[in-house]
Amino acid sequence: MNNIFISIVVPAFNEAKRLPVFLDKLISYCASQNKRYEIIIVDDGSTDSTLEVVEDFKDRFQDLYAVKIRKNRGKGYAIKRGFLKAQGDICVFLDADGSVTPDEIDKNLHYITEGGYDVFIGSRVLKNKEQVFEAKWYRKLMGRIFNLCIKIFLFKNIKDTQCGFKMFRSEVVRPLFKRVYLRGFGFDMEVLYLAFKMGYRVKEGAVSWHHVDGSKINVISTSLSMFFNILQIKNRHYLKDYRSREENK
Repeated sequence: MNNIFISIVVPAFNEAKRLPVFLDKLISYCASQNKRYEIIIVDDGSTDSTLEVVEDFKDRFQDLYAVKIRKNRGKGYAIKRGFLKAQGDICVFLDADGSVTPDEIDKNLHYITEGGYDVFIGSRVLKNKEQVFEAKWYRKLMGRIFNLCIKIFLFKNIKDTQCGFKMFRSEVVRPLFKRVYLRGFGFDMEVLYLAFKMGYRVKEGAVSWHHVDGSKINVISTSLSMFFNILQIKNRHYLKDYRSREENK
């Protein structure tokens, strides 16, 4: 009998250096909870010792699993693989750099367990008195421009689509992710666009985010790719009707 409450999926590509610190925090967090958690690290075709790092931590947490993808396919593909393996009542993904800490799960879980929302997405743009947002100025500027394009072409009511912290009720995972085809960083936008089209309730809330050195993202090339992704999403899904919940089960 499955009694896993929360599945935490972490996509990892060549994260052998940053992953140990984050895994140490993540395991400590999960072990301190009253309910059962599982951690799924998806090694997205790493060429370093990412997989070996995960194996070294398995003795510390029995519900720690590794999924190995032979060739690098992209963050979106890795999260999709992890979510389709997940067994929890709620599925969460976190970035391997630890820029958003596991404590944000506790702070925002009530939106799904009590608030009736199907999806919760963390936001670095929304503010509350506890939020910390540490990022380079050019990343903030690119984020503002990018979010303006999303409002024009996709949806208007989300201020930050790309924060590496999102939670989903398990019932909506398969209907959403089986329709996602973007494999890179643009998948966040596609998942949210689909969620709105399918009538799911989405909540955006402030989370703390800290810059962590070692990012492999090229801000300019990634941004250009994601602008193209906006057009791809619109072209692929705009005319389709996904509103029938019965069809999506």
